[in-house]
Amino acid sequence: MSIAKNDIELWLSFKGGSERALERLYQRYFPALSRYGYRVMPDRLLVEDAIQDIFVDLWRRREYLSEVEHVKSYLFRALRNQLFRNTRHDIFEAAEDIDDFLDYLSSLSTEQQSIDRETQLNRSQSIQNALANLSNRQREAVHLRFYQGLSLDEAAEVMGIRKQVVKNLLSKSYAVLRISLKTLISLFPVSFAG
Repeated sequence: MSIAKNDIELWLSFKGGSERALERLYQRYFPALSRYGYRVMPDRLLVEDAIQDIFVDLWRRREYLSEVEHVKSYLFRALRNQLFRNTRHDIFEAAEDIDDFLDYLSSLSTEQQSIDRETQLNRSQSIQNALANLSNRQREAVHLRFYQGLSLDEAAEVMGIRKQVVKNLLSKSYAVLRISLKTLISLFPVSFAG
């Protein structure tokens, strides 16, 4: 059974009053929601509180919720909105901690973990410099699309913008990253191929 189909069944079961279904959704998505939340708001306590708030609110309003086609993107958008409500200011004005983001990028690749420290430091610095050239919105679009695996439609839903705007953000991000990482890609073509 596909994850999406399983998610829809869990969602319907939770809406029907199953605490176990809500618990399974929480367990399945807490890690991904945490990673996404830290990209938007690099404060662990705020993010974890917001995730708790989402699931408490979902349980409280379960009878009034509509059916959803993409549970993951629904939860991401709910987290984004909850963080906004909890902080009472524009989340994009807060500076993202680029070092934490780079640590996250580095942890995704076992190949990068196996290289020696000096080479990894050089790569991390290059990636940090490249990502620093992106706007907060561009970094968020890249994170949602490629590190969370959301479709363009789902990323647009989470960010609260049109699909075409996500495409434009990604297109501009690619151009900036392609130029910024040109040297790194030519030096280490294998690590970017997988």
